[in-house]
Formats: sequence, C-alpha cells, structure tokens
Amino acid sequence: MRRRLALAAALTAMAAAQTAAPAAQAGDLDALIGRALFRRAWIPGTASATANDGLGPLYNARACSACHQGLDGRPVAVAPDGRVTGENLVLRLSDAAGAPDPAYGRQIQTAGVPGVDPEGTVRRDGNGRYHLADSAYGPPAAGVRVGARAAPPLRGLGRLAAVPEAAILALAASQAGGGLRGRAHRPEGPEGPVGRFGAKATAATLEAQVATAFALDLGLSTAERPAPGGDCTRIQAACLAAVRGDARPEIGAALVRHIARYLASLEPPPAPAPDPAGERLFAEAGCAACHRPALPSPDGPVRAFTDLLLHDLGPDLDGGATEPGIAPTEWRTAPLWGLARRLALGAGLLHDARAAGVAQAVRLHGGEAAASRRRAEALPEAERARLFAYVGSL
Repeated sequence: MRRRLALAAALTAMAAAQTAAPAAQAGDLDALIGRALFRRAWIPGTASATANDGLGPLYNARACSACHQGLDGRPVAVAPDGRVTGENLVLRLSDAAGAPDPAYGRQIQTAGVPGVDPEGTVRRDGNGRYHLADSAYGPPAAGVRVGARAAPPLRGLGRLAAVPEAAILALAASQAGGGLRGRAHRPEGPEGPVGRFGAKATAATLEAQVATAFALDLGLSTAERPAPGGDCTRIQAACLAAVRGDARPEIGAALVRHIARYLASLEPPPAPAPDPAGERLFAEAGCAACHRPALPSPDGPVRAFTDLLLHDLGPDLDGGATEPGIAPTEWRTAPLWGLARRLALGAGLLHDARAAGVAQAVRLHGGEAAASRRRAEALPEAERARLFAYVGSL
C-alpha cells in the first residue's frame, strides 16, 4: 500500500509541476496524472511487493503509449520474415460465440516476465493476414478462431462519451426493419449501459476500456478485471506460478479514472475543409446512414461520422475472433474523423489495418453496407474519385 501511495504522490507532483495555470481545475490535474500513467513503463513486481505483482506475467506492451504511439495510429511493424515486431497489433481468440481459447485465453501475449515464456509470435503472410506462430501450447482448440486487431486512434473519445444513450437507441430504432439493422450492444447485460467504445462496442465507459487494456495488454488487475494473472489461463502453470501479491487490484480505481480522464481530454481531430460535392456524394451513396456526420450532445454536435451501432458487414470483414453476443462479422461503425491523419501516417484502415486506402476499405464492405458499396462503385469515375477523396480528407 505504501508503494501505491508513493506512486500516486509522485504522479501528482509531476502533474502539478507541468500545469501551466497556477489555479488548475481538478479535471485538468486528473488528465495530467492520467497522461503520466499512460506514458509510464510498467515493470514486473519483486518478491518484496505484497500488494502489487506488477507487469504481466504475460503481456504485449510495457506502456499504454507503446501501442498508441502518437495517438493517431502508425503502420504495423513487420520484419522481413513476417514477424510483427511492434506493439500496435495483437491477435484475439474466440470461438464463434465469443468464448476464449482454453489455453491462450482471449489474446496472444507476445512477452513474459523472467521465467514465463511468451504464448507465441504474430506473423503476417503474403496475403496480408496475421496468424499465430511459435505457439507455446500448440494450435488453438478446435473451433477457436484467430483475428488481428490494430490499435485504434484515440482522439475525440470524450466527445463520443458525451453522446446521450437515448440518441444511440433512437438511431437503432430508426433502422429496425430496413436494409440497415444497426443495434446497440449492452456489454454488461440487458439492463446495463450501451457500449460505445472498442471495435465491437464492448465498453460502455472509458474506464471499462482502460481496464480491458490493463488486463489483456499489460497483465495488470483492476477492480473491473481483478484476475492477478491478467489473461493467464489454468493451463499455463509458469504464468500462474509467477503471480505475486494479494487479491487486491494492482491498479486502483483512481488510477483508472485518471487515464480515462486523460483520454477524454484529447481533442477531436480538426474538421476537414468544406466540400459540398463530396458531402452530397457521401449521402447519396448511403455512407452517411451508418457513418452519420454528426451525433447530438449537450455540448454541440459530435462530428465523428459514426452511429455507434453494431452492423453486420459480411464475410469479407469477418474478424475471426469475437465477443459474447456479437457475430464475428459485426462491428461498431468506425468513426471516420481523423482518417486523413491516419492515411498520411500509413497506418492502414479497418480493424486489422489491412486496407491501404479508402477504395480498398469500401470494397470490403458487404452485408448491411453492400448496397452503399455498390452505389459508390457505380458512380462515374470522377465522382467516385471525389467521394473517396472526401472520405480520405476527414
């Protein structure tokens, strides 16, 4: 406990020293502490740590910022032999109903503390698909599917949090019975809040999203995900033996709130230059039906180009792994704001960053988006180019 209090005190002092205004608001201080935590490199615990066993035992990265460098995304780093060497792409595992693999859990962790071997490596084949290699426990169980997930951009999350739940539900109701069948997902159960964060809308709050990242990517426990071994399973004896500390969460609720506050404080990407012709084509092709240009909030329109609903996008966008209650082909409509920056960085589009540009991403849209894709592809060449340029400018 003394170690935890000392860390919090040090972070508070660091944040206070960086505060430009002498009378900083409490929310600003929270965000500054959160930024320090977001950038902090976590380390494994020691035998003397009784309340905190530290990083791992299995993990993908040592810091949140390692996966989300620059906040806007970056290309997936791949060695000449196809091995993924960066931290911004992971492999998820599940069966078609969302149940995790009995040996590997929900995610392949590519690093371990001393004495704990990584679960495997991630490699990219000649077709741009990712798979598990050098697996520590053999192939995943029968029926378990593997799917890559690229780290998403983080700007503007606070604005998405401000969209009233009633507005999301109203959009779902307006689409019921038509060609679109967008639906709200409640990750905490039928009476819980609506999910709006994550590629599958599996987190209703930024705090829940942060807790998931601590558990799966860093192997650190929180109140929401208290397992001290993170994604370690009962089959992984070395991982279980390396767990130290007691049953208390390693990352307290206050630290989770600080990081969530920092993420909420990140300003949305700048609005693109007006392009009435591009906007018209975007609407006429049907893209705006799901990628809604604006959602309401108490602080004004949220111009994120999403409806925050799950849509079935067909077999070309089958993500392999999924979550309970969500089909492998269902995705939350990805916000398009910041797309120009992501493309400029060469970060790739879609959940696994496989699309190099807008045209390729559109071509993979099927299911509920098939009619819009056909309308876009049927446009005269000049208008199609104008539409794709407009989307790429967002």
